[in-house]
Amino acid sequence: MTEIRGKARFVRGQISTDDIIPARYKHMYTDPADMAPHVFENRFPELASSFEEGDVLIGTDVFGIGSSREQAVSSLMALGIRAIVSPRFGRIFFRNCWNLGIPAIEVDTSRFIEGRPVRLDLTGGYAMIDENQGISFPPPPQRMIRILENGGLLNTVLNEAAHSRNGI
Repeated sequence: MTEIRGKARFVRGQISTDDIIPARYKHMYTDPADMAPHVFENRFPELASSFEEGDVLIGTDVFGIGSSREQAVSSLMALGIRAIVSPRFGRIFFRNCWNLGIPAIEVDTSRFIEGRPVRLDLTGGYAMIDENQGISFPPPPQRMIRILENGGLLNTVLNEAAHSRNGI
């Protein structure tokens, strides 16, 4: 999971976790798949229905500010979003992304183009915007890559505990 390929999908402006998933749905549903159709409904009403499996969400400003609501990340994942790239992230949202198994990459997004293929090389620390144009970013620590490969922090902890019990 060190390489992610998808299509660039933009969300412009400062984005709060309330913009991603309105609070009322957090109490209405427990399954992220039930929340997914409501993603961005107050800001960008038709956007959720246009996402496809594997899309890479591109922010243009600070992304994920506000509450520490984990459902903001899980509902994006339920829509098929496989990575989020933005110039800046709200710290709790950033950590929730990695904890749930979706990379959040901080990089200048001004050269990305809506609908164009994107390739993220996490270990190499670069994003290919097209065949000739790339943007570098500091690669995430190996521990964070392992979290992604295990499908999130909880699975990583469980795997490490199992290996520890088995003497591996």
